Amino acid sequence: RKERKVDNMKPKHPEEQEIPFRLRELIRSREAMKRLGPGKRKAAEKKQQQKPKSKGDIQVPRFRRGKGESERSYICRMEQEVQHVLFLTENQLQREPEREDTAPEKSQRKKEFQKKKLEKARKKKEDMLEKSLFQDTVAFGEVVTQPPTITSRPRGRGPAEQAGRKRLLLTPQLGRTQASPASPVSPVMSMARRRILEEERARVIQAYRDIQRRKELQRERSQAGHRAPH
Repeated sequence: RKERKVDNMKPKHPEEQEIPFRLRELIRSREAMKRLGPGKRKAAEKKQQQKPKSKGDIQVPRFRRGKGESERSYICRMEQEVQHVLFLTENQLQREPEREDTAPEKSQRKKEFQKKKLEKARKKKEDMLEKSLFQDTVAFGEVVTQPPTITSRPRGRGPAEQAGRKRLLLTPQLGRTQASPASPVSPVMSMARRRILEEERARVIQAYRDIQRRKELQRERSQAGHRAPH
């Protein structure tokens, strides 16, 4: 015949349930405080406050009627605190004192983890700050009147004077148009501006063709001069 376990069974008479340990401690402390005099009561309260508490212990509330507090409010407040202690007692985790010795090791690992986390956050903040230094924020509707000015020389390059040494084919022809005054850049190109750009493009193409044709004629004359009999 198997014996029935009575540990988790529903009590037959709810009035005869065993009082939880924490609640018994609470009632015992209240009775002890009533028996003490005013001076000893203050000393006992001070000693209880200075007593170190182990991790996981539920704090025992102290009941004292406030100034101007009615008896009904005082009783309701005590009932709420008692119910709170009962709730914490029922939902308290199982204590395992034999594992509490490993707390310093866990604390050290937690500190190292927090340190790595802070270092990672600091590095990310520095990267974002560095990225923001090389990024220009353009406000809505802002108009640019000239290109940006380069104040530093890129790495691995020679002096700035060496750039553009080689003369392009159309450099003499474009000399007259490069010195034109800068005009405000419009988000939407007007028809007149587009027509001027198309005419300028056609003129440059035609100038390039003229130069190529002139070079071809010079080459033909040179070859004809070499073939002529002496």
